[in-house]
Amino acid sequence: MNQVAPISAPAAGPGTSDPDEFQLPMPGLFADLELGSGSLRMADDFLSRPGLVQLKVLGDWQRAIARYRRAALLQFAQELSRGSPDMDEAQRLALLRSTCESLRIDLPSDFGTLTTPSR
Repeated sequence: MNQVAPISAPAAGPGTSDPDEFQLPMPGLFADLELGSGSLRMADDFLSRPGLVQLKVLGDWQRAIARYRRAALLQFAQELSRGSPDMDEAQRLALLRSTCESLRIDLPSDFGTLTTPSR
């Protein structure tokens, strides 16, 4: 097979299944889409909350960002090898690993097994 198979569902939209949930937007998330860089600056309102509240919010954000990151890595892997349909999976993974290393992009050690389609 010449395509890298996604293994997870598309990233879910914001929020949870709690019908009483009321999420507020928070300023502080910045992105330069041309340079591909971003930053986060938490407001004093967030930083003044109890540590447990901060930890729970940050944990939720980390899980959501991890889903988006995995999807972006899968997309990048597909884009990287799109012009070389004759490459086998081992070659594709080696190309992805070397490219990510040169770009200083962390690639999970199990990424190869997660992108290989199950038979």
